[in-house]
Amino acid sequence: MNPRSAIALLFVFAASVSISPLGAQAQRRPRGKVRAMEATSDKAGAHPDTAPDIPASSTITCINGVSETPNVVVSCGITAPGFKGVLKKGETFKTTAAGAITLTCHGVGFMRCDARVDIPPPA
Repeated sequence: MNPRSAIALLFVFAASVSISPLGAQAQRRPRGKVRAMEATSDKAGAHPDTAPDIPASSTITCINGVSETPNVVVSCGITAPGFKGVLKKGETFKTTAAGAITLTCHGVGFMRCDARVDIPPPA
């Protein structure tokens, strides 16, 4: 068998495998969702972010907190089912039930803080 016919045979085999009916039977699994939250504070006051429609117990992570004031640590203030407190950057908490989550910034000066809510897929 010469190299050209071997390549042609390989191409036909690859094409037949790629269009086989096996791929048509695949089902999509439900995936979780992510809700990004951002709260700020400026001269007008605090501007919290609320996620009122979280459908299940979820994991909240404080992503970042910054202030225009030098050397100030900004944390995420969280109010959620089963938790009311402050998370430092990188800390997480798993809520106890579905419900609203509110994010505020804790620190000094004009601030911005970010949090991530990981919502699991439906059962």
